[in-house]
Amino acid sequence: MESIDWSAMNTVISAIFLVVLLAMVLVYPMYFIALSSFGKIMARDHADLVGRQRPSLNESYGLLGKVKAGHIGDAPLSPDAARAHTSARRLLYVGMSLFMLVLFIGLADAMVSKHGAGA
Repeated sequence: MESIDWSAMNTVISAIFLVVLLAMVLVYPMYFIALSSFGKIMARDHADLVGRQRPSLNESYGLLGKVKAGHIGDAPLSPDAARAHTSARRLLYVGMSLFMLVLFIGLADAMVSKHGAGA
């Protein structure tokens, strides 16, 4: 039976961890920029729904969650707002997925390190 080279496995997992962490660090600022843009477009095109000239990121995030099938309540989104919504939501999901990968890979690295130390 072949033995596993735990140090090589640990190196590979660490490299993957760093790549995913770097991707996450790049995606989250893009998400916040897209979220801010979504808020500005909503304020411009749907001032009656936003209520402010420049919504905060927290308010923009709240609006992001209220959009269902291209509508907020009965009001359809403008084409620009719909595109900004799609972009911000996609970046949010990519960022969350990368965060979960960082957690999973960090756990896997810890387990490999512990198993390798015991061998």
